[in-house]
Amino acid sequence: MKPEGSNVSYRDLAERFYALDTEVYKASGSELGKVFPGPKHISEKQILKDFERDDTEKIKDELILIGNMIKIIQENGGRYEEFFIRYEHLCKDIMDVLEDDGFRDQITRDFTKDHFGLMYKTEQNHIVICIARETGAGGHEIGSRLAERLGFSFYDDSVLDLMIDELDEKMPGIGGKDAHFIKQSRVIKSIAEASDCVIVGRSCGHVLMTNNIPRLSVFIGAPYENRVRRKMLINDQGRKEAEEFIRKTDKRRRTSYDYYTGKKWGNPADFDICINSACYGIEGTVDLLEKLVKYSLEQK
Repeated sequence: MKPEGSNVSYRDLAERFYALDTEVYKASGSELGKVFPGPKHISEKQILKDFERDDTEKIKDELILIGNMIKIIQENGGRYEEFFIRYEHLCKDIMDVLEDDGFRDQITRDFTKDHFGLMYKTEQNHIVICIARETGAGGHEIGSRLAERLGFSFYDDSVLDLMIDELDEKMPGIGGKDAHFIKQSRVIKSIAEASDCVIVGRSCGHVLMTNNIPRLSVFIGAPYENRVRRKMLINDQGRKEAEEFIRKTDKRRRTSYDYYTGKKWGNPADFDICINSACYGIEGTVDLLEKLVKYSLEQK
């Protein structure tokens, strides 16, 4: 039974379920067969019945089959990022209706299998450093200085947006934010495959993980008071303005990251290293990361 107060429509879920199965099957060239082989109206009617009967196990099995076909697309290139995002959203909405968080977590883990440790040399021998940061912790400046010191390319929001705007791709049927994230993911992937680089923000560590591209993932934070003071100084703002800027910016980053990754923004378990920049300062944090990169290279 659909939870009280849920805004999710069974019919909407059925339509999305059938559409994703049809498109993934066509794109994958899979011999596994379609999950819903019947005509559209019959298949959607059957899916509706499964929801109404709370046939959780059957729905899970069908999701897993579609997921397996998406993995084939991942191996062969194609529209993997688009399908992965749509699949995660569909799983989330279905599991909200079925009230089954465990399966949703299983889906996320299944698509983000990864090796832990400082594995950031790609097959092309490129070193990729991904930096996530709290607002006011100095992550952008740290990333820029680290890239300069190592002689790496540096990519931040402004550069990434320019590269995304240059992509002339039409994505019919995909919402503006989702289409932007898909393009953004493709840009980040191409950057990581092209040269040694430091990338700041945009869930870049997660994007590279889902594409099986090694990287060093860093999260830079600092106590709230330190971040406020830093923003007051850098932006020449009063305390109230600085606090509002930090609140809005962190909320935007957290919302986007949680939505597109299925994880919690700032969770230490998702990074190779977390640093409190207030303990070491900007230059000291750059020193630490430079030593970490050199140490890790020596272990290869």
